[in-house]
Amino acid sequence: MTQAIDKSKLFRSAWQIARHTAMGLDLTPECARQFFGAALRRAWREARAEAAAPVAPKTAKLLFLPGTRRYPVWLARITGRDPRFGLAREFLRGTNVHETGPRVIGPRVRFDVELVEGAVFQDQTKDFYVVRDGELVEVRRHEPAYAAIQASFA
Repeated sequence: MTQAIDKSKLFRSAWQIARHTAMGLDLTPECARQFFGAALRRAWREARAEAAAPVAPKTAKLLFLPGTRRYPVWLARITGRDPRFGLAREFLRGTNVHETGPRVIGPRVRFDVELVEGAVFQDQTKDFYVVRDGELVEVRRHEPAYAAIQASFA
């Protein structure tokens, strides 16, 4: 998918390239006009390459306290209905990390989740995470949306 090229950003980039070229040749920034044509061609080339590059999918990061051997931490993508277990799940692999921050200190298990609209995830507490409008929304068991999610996979 190609992105639109912002022309004002393109011209700012071209002037920046021209000034940088002039300064590299020990000229004053006012002499940058001489290099503007070549700088504009270079800026167009870079902008086209950037617009044609594939866009990386958005991801969200979920941190959980590490579980025990008996009750491990898990996160699964719900893929449909399963006759034996109720919901068919695709389990995601978490990464053990040691986070430090204002509210997070100590070992954690991190799950990097790709934000695809309508995707549903479930964790070890049986709560759901739903991707809505590009955001990951937590749905707890006591909320009315919880029953709606389970019914959608019936």
